[in-house]
Amino acid sequence: MCRFTKWFFQFALMAVLIMPAVARADSIQTEVPEKISLSTKVPVSFYGFILAEFLYSDSQLSSFGTLNNTPANYNTNITGFNRVQDETVQGMNNAFISATPQNTRFGFMLAPYDFNGKNFKVDADFEMDFFSTANLGANSIAPRLRRAYAGIGQDKWHVLFGMEWDLFSPLNTNTFNVGANLWNQGNLGFRRPQIQFTFKQPFGEKSGVELAASANLPSNSMSSNDPANTTGIPMGQGRVGVWHEMPEGKLWAYLSAVYYRDRNAAAGGADINNWGLAASLTAPVHKFFKPSVEFQYGYSLGSLNAISSNTTRQREISGWGQVQSNWTNWFETNVGYGGEFLKSSEVGAGAVKNNQIVFANLRFKPIKDFIVGPEYNYMSTNYQGSGSSKANVIFLNAMYYF
Repeated sequence: MCRFTKWFFQFALMAVLIMPAVARADSIQTEVPEKISLSTKVPVSFYGFILAEFLYSDSQLSSFGTLNNTPANYNTNITGFNRVQDETVQGMNNAFISATPQNTRFGFMLAPYDFNGKNFKVDADFEMDFFSTANLGANSIAPRLRRAYAGIGQDKWHVLFGMEWDLFSPLNTNTFNVGANLWNQGNLGFRRPQIQFTFKQPFGEKSGVELAASANLPSNSMSSNDPANTTGIPMGQGRVGVWHEMPEGKLWAYLSAVYYRDRNAAAGGADINNWGLAASLTAPVHKFFKPSVEFQYGYSLGSLNAISSNTTRQREISGWGQVQSNWTNWFETNVGYGGEFLKSSEVGAGAVKNNQIVFANLRFKPIKDFIVGPEYNYMSTNYQGSGSSKANVIFLNAMYYF
């Protein structure tokens, strides 16, 4: 490990020397700390960030977005890595370097707005990035739709139509690996087309309850012959949450559930009941100690970016946790762990049966709207019949918010 420790501190020193750093970004995935107003009449704003990522790994990595769950079809475009390639099958697993701007992001947001005094507020969001699991050239990267929805509501209720984050397993991580976000490593919630209803009831000035339900596209595919789409029923998700304002932020506690069905991989077999339960908590106890944790249990949750299959019965136990520490107004650290575990007897030869990660990063931020820092990942992917393949990964991120 000495070589990797040396690499880590070299990156840290580089970050200190070039630290023109950052706007606050508690959740890169969902929060937008800065917006540029485009209209004084209607509150439409432009937002996003430019993100450059530089990577070194001592083993070959791959990402989700594969054709199936076999090593030969794992995607090696390092837009968002979440697996170590099977060292036994590959025969060689050499070190590599990479760099990508693909997680750069931009969007247009309409804040809740009451048109013509109708007592109903309309909101909308359109967001894109350049994430692509296709093996495209570094200078010819295709854009990707992330979020696109319109909503209507009042102070206590809201109905949303379009593509937005899942209600199930709603928290997101503080890893610098923005394109992967611990998916396949303990974080299950993603984005999909849906109709979502939310009701919020405050209690006093600092607390409240949220109830939400949604009907979703049951897969990550719009193909008419997709195994989930052809069951003819939507994916159902539900969530109950409580919040409480604390000096260092808002405490959130959630219980959530998901249910959908897939066609069985075995011809003539009964449909697979895909379901999951999740418990989520984020608690900003102190500026030095802001833990977040999420735990899931279920069966065949592959449509939620899990390592389990959709079309065969596989039990899944997964979760992740992290601690954010704001040491000063210009320096922050995050440490975390995530893992997913399948029942060994339900996993086919060569497929992933558990996947784990430990991450730690430094964020330097003495100047508003810019963040720079290194992160270290220790990754372990266990393949049925091959054992564990491991990787030590170090990367440096530089991000400018607008």
